[in-house]
Amino acid sequence: MTASNLTLSVQNSTEAPKGRVLCVDDEPNILRALSWLLRKDFQVVTAASAREGLKLLCDGDFDVVISDQRMPEMSGIDFLNQVKSMAPRAMRILLTGYSDLQAVLKSVNESEVFRFVTKPWDVVELPIIIAQAAEIARRQETVPATPIIPPPEVFGTNLPKILVLDEDEATHSAVEMSAGDLAQIIHVTSPVDAFKMLEDEEIGIILSERKLGTMDLTHLLCLLKRKHPQIVSIVVTESEDSNLICRMINQGQIYRFIPKPLKAGNLRLTLRSALGKRSELLSNPLLAERHLVAELSGEDARHLQKQMISQVDRSIRANGPSNDAPTVFQRLGGLFRQLFAN
Repeated sequence: MTASNLTLSVQNSTEAPKGRVLCVDDEPNILRALSWLLRKDFQVVTAASAREGLKLLCDGDFDVVISDQRMPEMSGIDFLNQVKSMAPRAMRILLTGYSDLQAVLKSVNESEVFRFVTKPWDVVELPIIIAQAAEIARRQETVPATPIIPPPEVFGTNLPKILVLDEDEATHSAVEMSAGDLAQIIHVTSPVDAFKMLEDEEIGIILSERKLGTMDLTHLLCLLKRKHPQIVSIVVTESEDSNLICRMINQGQIYRFIPKPLKAGNLRLTLRSALGKRSELLSNPLLAERHLVAELSGEDARHLQKQMISQVDRSIRANGPSNDAPTVFQRLGGLFRQLFAN
């Protein structure tokens, strides 16, 4: 049997309790390693090519699909994008052994990968990730193949709200021009003001620069998504740090990354798509589970907390003392406790 037509099905003597997993990779040793690692808890089916994987998807139902990125006839991203259409209930996980920024960006923009896992994987962590993904998939009998993108007139006067967090006036202007007829645009330039808006308003979409001055918003965006799973997050970035973007995928489930300079046509399409995703999440709250984020480490959470305290102090100094300062601190303190609670 050649590698090109290798197909394995590995299963316990009793029914696998945690779900059915399809693993696709053109390297037989990787398929064997995945089978040995997962067979105790899952029914594992393997395919040595994307084409064979698609055939298996036509013939059977899977809870999780794991694909390598670099395959000869079709990339993992392109394969998982087809999986999204053919088997939308299946959770998608991408494996890669090298840093490929474009692949990572595309995984978010098109295939909505649940987790990005680098080779060699952690033998303790990977089964936990797959079990989490399988549990989510098995709770959802059906999932829409594509998001519902409502036209502007559907909202009437009750427009959804887009929160724009950026110090760059050009970004605010571009969003207003591209989506002013689709949503109510709320403009803020500091994380403190963003927190207050999140407390006072029902925000549907956050569009944010990754960095504001010296503050990196990576951890903040990840934490907000964990606490507000129905918010759709879009990041505007000039970064080419693939490791950072991978972390934001896993910890923040960022819906889209948009490179600068912003292009009006692309921005409008992205925001319409995000509004559709928001509508989809509201109509079926169980779908929010498919965008469940990984927890921040204790070190990352403590670092973010220090940054936010510094931002509050800076905001008070900039605005000067006022009668409502204690109220502001009290409100932010309560919000911080919610955000940083275990």
